[in-house]
Amino acid sequence: MALSTFDKTLCELFIGAFFFAMRSCEYVQVSGPRRKKILCLKNISFFRKRKRLHHNDPLLHEADCISITFELQKKESKNDIVTQHCSNDPLLCPVKVWSKIVRRIRYYKSSLNNSQVNTFIFPDGSFHLFSGKELLSRIRLAASVIGRDSLGFSPDDLGLHSARSGAAMAMYLGGVPVFTIMLLGRWSSDAFLRYIRKQVQEFSSGVSKRMITHENFYTITNAPSSPGRVPNHTSHKNLGPNFRGTICYYCL
Repeated sequence: MALSTFDKTLCELFIGAFFFAMRSCEYVQVSGPRRKKILCLKNISFFRKRKRLHHNDPLLHEADCISITFELQKKESKNDIVTQHCSNDPLLCPVKVWSKIVRRIRYYKSSLNNSQVNTFIFPDGSFHLFSGKELLSRIRLAASVIGRDSLGFSPDDLGLHSARSGAAMAMYLGGVPVFTIMLLGRWSSDAFLRYIRKQVQEFSSGVSKRMITHENFYTITNAPSSPGRVPNHTSHKNLGPNFRGTICYYCL
């Protein structure tokens, strides 16, 4: 794909949003009333060896981590700080991508601490704020280029919530603990589970191996029956008080 500077910049913003499981209204202009604020430069902090770096620091892209303060959120909590560390990937790295975004906006003559992260200025000096509609069209275009055969879904299946749902799925597949997913994604409940797509082929990777990890097991005398099993079921009522079984017992 031949991408313009406009497209590349919008793509960087989407990647940055992905690592923080952001809602679309937190980084692009969307229609309708929202209780959340679009992030500004003042909400973004970089740290190297536990020292905060100025946005004009020449080594900003080499920071160890980046922290973003979400002033207002859907759950009505305020000033929630989320930190992500450098991934060392040349492209998919929260530190590198956000340092590019911050540096670009700081370069603008009109830049202020309150400048929104979706700010873009064209070469002719005209001011622009990236919108959700512009972002969605590029996401769907990318999906159409990759193709349904590789993705398993069509471009029309994607929406502006893709960064948030994709982040939840990526963390799950990466083995991130549930409570960490909730905290990083700022979910106050297990509602994030609706973003975990069990139809994804990799969802159950390794499960069958784990299921046979303990092939042999020992049943403690007078232990409560397994959840969901009927006491004195004919298939196991005469197995004795100290039944020593194999994995086949699970199928009884």
